[in-house]
Amino acid sequence: MAVSTTRSDKEKALDAYQAILAMDGDRRAFNLLLKRWHPRFLRLSYYLTGHKEDAEDVLQDALLTIAKNIGRLREPELFGSWACTIIRRRAADKIKTATKHRRTAKAITELPVLASADPETGLSLKQILESLSPQDSRLMRLSYVAGFTADEIGAGLGIPPGTVKSRLFHIRKKLQQSVNPKGDQNVKF
Repeated sequence: MAVSTTRSDKEKALDAYQAILAMDGDRRAFNLLLKRWHPRFLRLSYYLTGHKEDAEDVLQDALLTIAKNIGRLREPELFGSWACTIIRRRAADKIKTATKHRRTAKAITELPVLASADPETGLSLKQILESLSPQDSRLMRLSYVAGFTADEIGAGLGIPPGTVKSRLFHIRKKLQQSVNPKGDQNVKF
């Protein structure tokens, strides 16, 4: 005997009814709706991410979005499809972010060795970044490793783009002086 994975007409009608109530602000109906769908949502999230912790993070973000936007649902009978679309988008965001972090980490570990005024004291860019304060190191990594613009960094950190540019300028000057204390014109940041 095969197990049916399709939803019965009764289940679909219950979903639509509870979705309509949830759209009107009925928290109990919304909670019951999520309780019934939660196992399926978690399976989808796990399938998309491949990791339990990532799946839970994705689902939590998606459930917040679902709760926040339930009033925008146009077709209550399609609640499941609508919610699954949100979960897929959150999973894609999570995967994109994780991929970007892996690339950044790999780029940092593969940074070239920079020659200073004395070739015997060459430092890797990774060592130089580690010598900075955490705030300065983060700014340099966001700009030069991750490739964000001053506008993007400013928006992310909540500071004006001009401040980002100014800080980066001063950090480069400081690094140039520490790597090149004799003032060799060939060493620049």
